[in-house]
This record gives sequence, structure tokens and C-alpha cells, in this order.
Amino acid sequence: MADLSERLRGLVGKISNYVSITDKEVEEIVKDLQRSLLQADVDLDLVFDLSEKIKKKAKKEPEAGVSKREYLIKLIYDELVEILGGEEEEIKLEPYSILLMGLFGSGKTTTAGKLAYFYKSKGLDVVMVGCDFSRPAAFEQLQQVGEKVNVPVINGKDSKKAAKELEKHKGKVVIIDSAGRDALDKKLIEKIKEIDSNLKSEEKYLVIPGELGQDAKKQSEEFKKAVNVTGVIVTRMDSTAKGGATLTACKTAEAKVKFLTVGEKPQDLERYVPQRFVSRLLGFGDLQSLLEKFKFEEDKAKKIQEGELDLDLFYEQLVEMQKQGSIKKVVDMIPGFGQMKLPSGALDVGEEKMKKWKYIIDSMTHEERKNPEIIKKSRVERVAKGSGTTIQEVNELLSNFKKMKKMMKKMDPKKMKKFRGMGDLSKMFGG
Repeated sequence: MADLSERLRGLVGKISNYVSITDKEVEEIVKDLQRSLLQADVDLDLVFDLSEKIKKKAKKEPEAGVSKREYLIKLIYDELVEILGGEEEEIKLEPYSILLMGLFGSGKTTTAGKLAYFYKSKGLDVVMVGCDFSRPAAFEQLQQVGEKVNVPVINGKDSKKAAKELEKHKGKVVIIDSAGRDALDKKLIEKIKEIDSNLKSEEKYLVIPGELGQDAKKQSEEFKKAVNVTGVIVTRMDSTAKGGATLTACKTAEAKVKFLTVGEKPQDLERYVPQRFVSRLLGFGDLQSLLEKFKFEEDKAKKIQEGELDLDLFYEQLVEMQKQGSIKKVVDMIPGFGQMKLPSGALDVGEEKMKKWKYIIDSMTHEERKNPEIIKKSRVERVAKGSGTTIQEVNELLSNFKKMKKMMKKMDPKKMKKFRGMGDLSKMFGG
């Protein structure tokens, strides 16, 4: 998805730089958008329909106080949201049972662990049931996943016995990992129906890999027809260029995407909210997901939004970002950062370096941590000596801090307010 996002962000930058926008500029922008989507394997007919809608709507005059540039960006945003899913799908945050289905290699077992982590993080108790015995060591793998997220795993080889075992786990979210095959055949359908009949799942989620692209439509339709799929989880969205095509294919097949997996860690599962997803694609951040991910205190959230950093907050957020996986991925959620070129190495922070930075910050006075600008040569030498690090390492920390603060200062507060998660734009234009 990185390539598509980069092209779309370039497109937004191009629109922002136009002095005026006539039919000629609109035609040029639409052609650029078409190329970006087609290169990402999005269906040709969908791309054509989207293009025609944008060209038609672009002829209208924007409302008072809205520039033509902002209006065109909003049109692109709206149409992308529509083809990538439209409305957000509801996720129940209460005890219920979920059956995971999918072919070999889709990532069902690791996704079960991510789902378990998600519901646990919402304060719910979870139990997993391993019903996949068609793949060698599949149950053992699920047990290992269960240990990582501290969730019990029931042997579901005999689904009737597993159903009785589940009576001891009433009031929990039940996640069932079913068998897979190379293709959806009669045996797989019968097995899924048997598991569903005995364990009585309330939701049936199809797990499909993001790299499927347009082929996701066929798979979604086949599973829906055979076993009544109620939702889709798209995996490996962090490592494929076809993620957008997979999402549009699911929308075309009327298969509702509920979650995305975006990494290898248990916490790398996100609710799929098309509005937020498109906002990040276009480089306008996703402040709502960021705040949910870190559960920021209000005063800290305000400081980050307004670009006010001290060393304590800087370090604290780097630690939290590392827990979530890629620091770059998290920073991308901050409104304004998606449109900026990050300095080389600005976010290249390893575990050992973080430890040293902690020692360095702990060796500073309260005043120095709050106002790092006062740390000159003599103070650098004192801090280096007190922390058992070198002058170069202290300067490196200060340099990275300055880079981050400088980037935040570059963000236009008005643009930030306007494009925060794109939610405000939707209200502004009546979307």
C-alpha cells in the first residue's frame, strides 16, 4: 500500500500547488488518479466510474469559504471512501463467538491471536478453539499464539466435545480457528458447516490475504454463497501493493471488511474504518486511531497536536510507538506528517539506542528536560558523564528531538484542524 499512498499524497500536493483549477487541471488530476489506482490493481470499471463521478461533481461550485482545491480533494476523498467500503462496520464489544474461515496461507491462526488481543484490550475475556487439524502442527501453533496473548486454547478436533468444554467459558468471546484447504471444495464446506453447527458461531469471518487483489472478489463471493460469511478480515496489509484492490474487490462482492492486520505483532490488528484508512492514504493522518491506540491523556494529546514537545514527552511517545511496531507507521497517523518528507534517520531508533537515550534524559535536570534548548557544551559534557554515554550520543538525542519538533512546527495549524482524520471535512461539506 505504500506505493499507492505515496502516489496519492503526491496528487494531493499537486492540487494544493495549483494557482487555479479549471477543467484542464481537473482532467489532469483525474488521469493521475486513474494511473495510481490501476497500478495498484484496482478494477478498471471501478476506476472509470470513480473518474466520471469526480469530473461531473468538480463542475459544481464549492460552498462559500471553501476553495476549489479543497473541494477537489474532498471529492477524491469521498469517492475513494465509497469504493473502499463506504460506511464503517459495527464491531460488537460483548461476549459472542467468531468462526474464522479461509484457505491455506491466509493467516487464520495468527489472526485468531490478534483478534484475541484486540478483545482483551477492550476488557473482555477470550477463549480460542483450535479446529484446524488438516495442517500439520496447526493446533500446536494456535497454542503458542494463545500463550503469547495469555488466552486459553481448547482442542476442537471433536467439535461436539469442544462445545461442552466451552460451557466452562461462558461470558467470554470465543474465537474459532477452522480448517483450511487450497481451494473451497465440498469437503471444506462440510467441515466448516459441521464446526458451525456444533459451536454455533454468531459471526463468520473470512480471512483473506491483502495480496489477492481483484481475486478477492471471487473468493468472497464463493465463501458467502457456501457458508454465509458475515465479515472479512484482510491480512498482511502492511506488505502488499494490492491492498486497495483487495478492499475494493470485497466491496464489489458485498463482503463487509471488519478488520485489517498490519504487522506481525499481536497488537497489529485494526478496525477497518474506510474514512480513516483513506485519510491516511492521502497523508492527512488519523488522529482518532492514534488517540485510541495510545489512550493519550488530554493534555498530552493537545501538546502533540500543537507541536509542543519536551524531552520527557518525546521519549515517552517513542517508547509507546515502539510497542506498536513501526515508529514511521504511528507517526504517519499524526495530521500533517503524511505530507512531509521525514529527515533521513529521524525515526531510525533501535532498542539499544533507546536505552542510552533513557539514561541521558534521566541525567538531565527538570529544567533541561523541559527546555532542551538550554543544553549547551558544558551541560552536554555533564550529562554524558552522568549517564555513562558519549558527547556524540547526547548530541544525537538532542538532534533527533530538534528534528521532530521542527517537523511539528512546520505543520499548518489551520490545515491540521481542517484535515484532522478528514472527519471535519465531511462535516464541513455536508458529507
